[in-house]
Amino acid sequence: MIADRLRQLITDGTLKPGMWLNERDLCEQLGVSRTPLREAYRMLASDGLLSIQPKRGAMVIELSPADIENIFDVLSVLEGLAVRQAAQRASDGELAHISALNAQMIAGYEAGDIRAYFAASMGTHVAINRAAHNPALSAVYDRLNLQVQALRYKSNLDPDEWAAGVADHKQFVAALLLRDADGAERAIRAHLGSKKSFNLRGR
Repeated sequence: MIADRLRQLITDGTLKPGMWLNERDLCEQLGVSRTPLREAYRMLASDGLLSIQPKRGAMVIELSPADIENIFDVLSVLEGLAVRQAAQRASDGELAHISALNAQMIAGYEAGDIRAYFAASMGTHVAINRAAHNPALSAVYDRLNLQVQALRYKSNLDPDEWAAGVADHKQFVAALLLRDADGAERAIRAHLGSKKSFNLRGR
C-alpha cells in the first residue's frame, strides 16, 4: 500500500525526478513508520523508480533523453504486440471491458478530470496487455511502463497533447474491437511514438 502511494506521488509529479526523499516528512504524510517506508523504497528501486544510496537515502530517478527514447521505443514494440495478440486472442468479455474503460477515459477527458482520465487511460493499456494472454510480455511491459508513468501523466497537462492522446485511443481501441490486428498495432505504435516525441521536446 505504501509503495502504491509512493508510485502515485511520483506519477503525478508530487515527488519529482532528481528529488531526494525526506523519510521523516513521508512517514508523517503517509502515517507509517520508517521500516515499512524503507521496504517500499526497495520495491520502487526494483521497479526502476528510485535510486537508493548508502547514507544518503532514496532519490527519484530522472530519465535522460536517451532513456526516454529507448524506453518508449521498446514500449512501442511491446504495446504493438500486445494489441495485435489481443485482437487475435481476447474474449468478447475482455473486449467489452476494454471498451468500457475507453468510455470512462473519454468521460474523464470531457469532464476535465485528469486523474480519472489517466486511471482509465492506463487501465485501457493494461487491459489490452492482459487480453494478449502472454505472461512473458506482461512481465516486461509492467516494469518498463512504470518507469514512464510520470511522463505519460505529465503529457496530458498540455491541452493539445491531451486531445491528441484521446484521439489516438479512440483509433486503436476501435480497431481492436473490430479485431483489426494490423490497424490496431499501427495506431498504438503511432501513439507511443507521439508520447516519445512530446517528452523529448519538453526537455
